[in-house]
Amino acid sequence: MSEENARANAESVFGAFRTAFHELGKAIAPPESVDSHFREARKQILLGLREIIDLRIQNMSQAGNKGTHVPVD
Repeated sequence: MSEENARANAESVFGAFRTAFHELGKAIAPPESVDSHFREARKQILLGLREIIDLRIQNMSQAGNKGTHVPVD
């Protein structure tokens, strides 16, 4: 087999695998409505984490400096 034939054969094999995997991905992908639901759920989780972080920052800002008073002679 010549080098050109080997390359063409390899490209056709890889092209077939690429097409097969693409078709498999489309076959097992959830419907758009499900995908949209999970996207919204991820967004809500991130918003919840943002709220936790904002509250923690607010609590740290309000705490102020809690040092002790030391009289100096």
